[in-house]
Amino acid sequence: MFNWLSDYNYDFALAAVPIQLILLIYYCSRRNLPIRSSLSFFWVMVANLVMTVFDIVSCEMNEVWTEYPLWVMYGVNQLYFYAFIARGWALFDYTAEECHGYAALGKWLAKFSSVPALLTAILVFSTPWTGAIFLFSPERGYFNTGLYNSIYACMYFYIALSLLCVFLRWNRIDMRLKTSMLEYNVILIAGMLLRKMFMGNLLVTSYFSILAILIIYLAAQNPDLYRDRKTHLFNKDAFNRIGAECLIKGIPFHCIVADVDNYESVKMLYGYQQMKRSMEQFGHWLIQSFPHYYVFYFRNGEFLMLQKNRRFEDHKDRILQMIRDSFSQPWAAEETDVHLRISALVLPYDMLPTKMTKAHDFIVHSFQHAYVENHRDNYVVTREICDAFDREGKVEKALGRALGEQRMEAWFQPIYSVQQDRIVGAEALARLRDPILGFIPPDEFIRVAERTGDIMEVGRQVFERVCELLETGEPGRLGVQKVNVNLSPVQCMNDRLAAELSAIADKHGVPLDRINFEITESSLSDYRLIQKQMLLLQEKGSTFSLDDFGTGTSNLTRLLNLPIHAVKIDLVMVRNFFEGRLPILPDIVSMFRKTKMQIVAEGVETKEMKETLASLGCDYEQGYYFAKPLPPEDFVSYLKKEKGEIS
Repeated sequence: MFNWLSDYNYDFALAAVPIQLILLIYYCSRRNLPIRSSLSFFWVMVANLVMTVFDIVSCEMNEVWTEYPLWVMYGVNQLYFYAFIARGWALFDYTAEECHGYAALGKWLAKFSSVPALLTAILVFSTPWTGAIFLFSPERGYFNTGLYNSIYACMYFYIALSLLCVFLRWNRIDMRLKTSMLEYNVILIAGMLLRKMFMGNLLVTSYFSILAILIIYLAAQNPDLYRDRKTHLFNKDAFNRIGAECLIKGIPFHCIVADVDNYESVKMLYGYQQMKRSMEQFGHWLIQSFPHYYVFYFRNGEFLMLQKNRRFEDHKDRILQMIRDSFSQPWAAEETDVHLRISALVLPYDMLPTKMTKAHDFIVHSFQHAYVENHRDNYVVTREICDAFDREGKVEKALGRALGEQRMEAWFQPIYSVQQDRIVGAEALARLRDPILGFIPPDEFIRVAERTGDIMEVGRQVFERVCELLETGEPGRLGVQKVNVNLSPVQCMNDRLAAELSAIADKHGVPLDRINFEITESSLSDYRLIQKQMLLLQEKGSTFSLDDFGTGTSNLTRLLNLPIHAVKIDLVMVRNFFEGRLPILPDIVSMFRKTKMQIVAEGVETKEMKETLASLGCDYEQGYYFAKPLPPEDFVSYLKKEKGEIS
């Protein structure tokens, strides 16, 4: 067993050294985020390792200080203090960079935040001549002097400044990050207090420091947190970190979004594993072809490239030519037959929103427009795309207000029975009127609701409005046998769907046999889950129909195994038939009639269409020929007029 010279207990310090070495080696061997906080964290680890090593070395050498030149003894001890000061400042710098606290501190405090560290380092430097921090004497050997506690004061100052940054930015950083920042600063305080007050001969400072470093690493600095496992590129979280730093610090940059247009069809044709390899190969090709860009992979064939410190406008022609050369033809790796069709758009710095969450949403918005814009021979985000994004943001706020105030409406479009020659039902359609924006088209707010996850609440409120109308008894008295209610694909993924809808119907005393639920073809992706929910609702009397047949890729065998009694022919198919572009519509109707399913034709706009569709065998019809979607009170008036109660 090694015999130590001093009376200090090095157990905790020695345990910290290999942990720090492993973390440092692993961290340096990985590609880290190119942001200031990553560099600050690197210096925290280096300073802590140097501090730990020289803490042990200096304690041992101080026991036999006469065996070494005095300048060596001063130098060894000074290195420990320099590292101690540097670690304290680097931890503050990391915290301030991570939560963008420099801007919150104010210009002057941020500018002079490094002054205490510099002044304390000057005191350490002057010590051989001034004895400010420590001295060596023939009688006492090494001993601390009057300004020794300035070292700890400096550390406490930077911990306080770190906590101030966290609290000033409290509402702008996520819970995981601010919790970790509070934790490691509290741990550092505890370590210094224990060393100073209770454990004079136990070197625990390095141990508590390594605990703080581990918290930082696990919470925010593990490189694998910012890697996409499929392509090994940076992921969207990495973009959020890099983009946020650029936006906050005003660093100019531009982005290029590259979207694989045929991602889903290629995945279906070649399988997931081949698609995964293709995404990885394409990502590496982007790195090689655009060497000055950081390359990110978002999801489902969505790639993004970002170049810092370079404005698009300054190199517009070269960048556009590079994009046209790269993406004008389908891409394929030499060792694969998979051909990817790529659309791309440039996002200039000036076009991006200054708030990072909005910038991320704008990136996603741009992916959706790349294909159309490229077919117009445009490769740069236009003002129209920005205006559409701004409009979507306003719609999102309007939707949030409406849902919070329970203002979602249900309008009703009549459904005509060919056999009974009268209106026998209606389809409930979601509608939104906002005090600021006015009437918002359904395709706008439904798209936003699906993106934000609010579509579940939209569905609940619309179903509530349906039950409120049925509760009055007027629709039933006027001949409406069932009301059709649409279920979105997201609603169909809810394992409690049947229970929630039953609870709403029970609250209003509405039997579920008055409801026919319409599901779309895309709702059948999770076949077992939707089958379970349908059977539960069927037990309570509900019926089901397939909405918008012809817009998806339904598996007919699966359809026949579900409790679906009717199929709605999409209005586009109906319109194409009457325009001579879909002569097989009669065969489609005949096919479903042979399976004992009822047929509902949408998009009926003229008397000729009404009569022709009836002759083809359609059981029900719906469209503007009968009525547009109507608010509840207008719908009841329409029914009364049809029944002859009012003229």
